Amino acid sequence: MTSPSPCSGIGLMLCERLLSQDAGGLQLCLACRSVRRAQAARSALLASHPAAQVALLQVDTSSVASVLAAAQEVKLRYSRLDYLYLNAGIMPNPQFDVKAFFKGLFSSRVVSMLTTGEGILTQRDGVTPDGLQDVFATNLFGHFLLGLVVV
Repeated sequence: MTSPSPCSGIGLMLCERLLSQDAGGLQLCLACRSVRRAQAARSALLASHPAAQVALLQVDTSSVASVLAAAQEVKLRYSRLDYLYLNAGIMPNPQFDVKAFFKGLFSSRVVSMLTTGEGILTQRDGVTPDGLQDVFATNLFGHFLLGLVVV
């Protein structure tokens, strides 16, 4: 069995669970943006499952070129894929707009602004070199493309 999977959090816990269920026949492939974090995740998995087969693959789901290269690498390395678990994601950090806050303090919408943050908290989403919004490319399109090409 082959399973590309993420490098931390829920993904790492899923890998732990999979190895606990089937450490003998399972081959994990940790597909992560950060090689350093992937190596740390691999070390953690091997500490609790020393006989496990855990490979690493670098992929940035916000980059079409990186996703296509990773998909080709998965196809070259593995003859079949039993699981493909994708949960890489980003969320832009909200920014506090000081001007909007002071403007809103002296308006009829002050209560709404203070209770919901509407108008004073903004999120900026950049654009990838491929012309896609960062959050969309990382959280959705990269996953879709990887699954489409690999499967």
